[in-house]
Amino acid sequence: MKRILIAALVLVVSTAFANDERTIVNAHLQSVTVYRSGAEMVHTATANLKTGSNELVIDQLGNSIDVNSIQVKVSDGITILGTEFGNNYLTSPVKTVRIKLLEDSLESLNKSVIKQSWLISNFTQLVDVLKANKDIKGTQTGLSVTELMKFMDYYKAKSIELETELLQLEDKRDKLKLIKEKVQSELNEEKSKNTSTSGRITLQLQVSDAGKYSFQVSYIALNASWNPFYDLKVDDIKNPIKLIYKANITQSTGIDWKQVKLSLATATPGQSGTAPTINPWFLGYVYPRVYSGMMLKASSITDKAMAVREQSLDEVSVGNAASPNAKKLEEYVSVSDNTLNVTFDIDVLYDIPTNGKKQTAVLKTYQVPATYKHYAIPKLDKDAYIIAEVLDWEKLNLLPGEANVILEGTYTGKTYIDPNATNDTLSLTLGKDKRVALKRDKLVDYSSVKFLGTNKLQKFTYEITVKNNKNEAINLDLKDQFPLSTNKDIEVEMISAGGANVNSDNGILNWLVSIAAGESKKFKFTYSIKYPKDKVVNVQ
Repeated sequence: MKRILIAALVLVVSTAFANDERTIVNAHLQSVTVYRSGAEMVHTATANLKTGSNELVIDQLGNSIDVNSIQVKVSDGITILGTEFGNNYLTSPVKTVRIKLLEDSLESLNKSVIKQSWLISNFTQLVDVLKANKDIKGTQTGLSVTELMKFMDYYKAKSIELETELLQLEDKRDKLKLIKEKVQSELNEEKSKNTSTSGRITLQLQVSDAGKYSFQVSYIALNASWNPFYDLKVDDIKNPIKLIYKANITQSTGIDWKQVKLSLATATPGQSGTAPTINPWFLGYVYPRVYSGMMLKASSITDKAMAVREQSLDEVSVGNAASPNAKKLEEYVSVSDNTLNVTFDIDVLYDIPTNGKKQTAVLKTYQVPATYKHYAIPKLDKDAYIIAEVLDWEKLNLLPGEANVILEGTYTGKTYIDPNATNDTLSLTLGKDKRVALKRDKLVDYSSVKFLGTNKLQKFTYEITVKNNKNEAINLDLKDQFPLSTNKDIEVEMISAGGANVNSDNGILNWLVSIAAGESKKFKFTYSIKYPKDKVVNVQ
């Protein structure tokens, strides 16, 4: 037994000495390249090492990384024998101001709930005492009828008073509990942020000469990303669009990015170690996704995305740049247009906390020449929309993303910019123009129903009225439609297109007209449908 104890003691002592020989240093974050998904983080560290074998622990790295992406550059005279990544769970998480505020609020609410519960208990006891003494008989107590009536009136009034107060106290307690639950949920969410642990790399080193050495550690962190979004500002439809290119940056890597050189890349890092092979390149169509909001495709009559989602304009909160003013940050952004991606390099030191919340950076502002027109489909929507058409948009390096639209100083809604779904022209919907009035009527006097043998012939005439209430002329792209038949028993005939361009393949009627200030114009078209009279056709 003594031998076993001695051996164990020797093992503990030797382990302690071995641990004492480890050198632990903190890494300093120098630069970050944020990708659409993930981020390349570059750290530096220095350490005093002895001749021979050394175990070096570099702490304060990201806590969720692609271990295959770790690269360590060392000074001459050092050979790396082994590398191991792990998390430092002994890191003491620093409470953020938000956490402290929520904890203080929760403590105050707890005290208030306890106080309310005590008051409720007190009033409940008073109600019980009152009820226990209500059964009084006048003949037994010597009370007169008058005195008994007074007592009953007192009991009634006091009972109502206590019950009312009790209900108010319970209502206040329930409201406090509800608020407490919401604060607790926010606190739990805040504490769940990825800030309680940091990553560390343990290096086994062979050192030729004792001295101070420098290390550079880089890797791909997984919990970081950025997404583009835009502001489209149009003072009036005679001037270019002011397009403000922005980025929402988020990171929860376990360490705050403080005073770092920041770059944003449009690519996603590939970590494949296999040499690529080239295959035939086949072209195909890319179909745009449908977004709720103000995306309007001029090529589709059935697109009901014309309805504007009226939302509050997102507040712009530019991330914490060390210097200059946030709104002037774009002056320090340079753009590198590479073969497969675009990189925005920010030439100021930047702060982004590891809280998973969006930090907004303004990347570039462009003055974009555009031609404007009004667009309307009164069959689907009684409003006219303003469309901006942009040529040579490729040089803007746009990515798919939402855009806030500010027209003549007023927020009109959101649109979606999808460069992948455009051809030579990028079309942007800027919102409704209430000063252009539209009306579409079915003219009963010009419509009719006839029976021809076994067939039924229906004629339809519609009239569209457009009134330009603006003090300037507009160019209007006006659309409507007539039905198409895929059944040989159903015949459709366009009788009068009213001057519209007719597309017989898709049944679209299109008027491209100019309407002067204050002018009203009418557009009338007629078509007929013949089908067996014993059948029902969706003619409306």
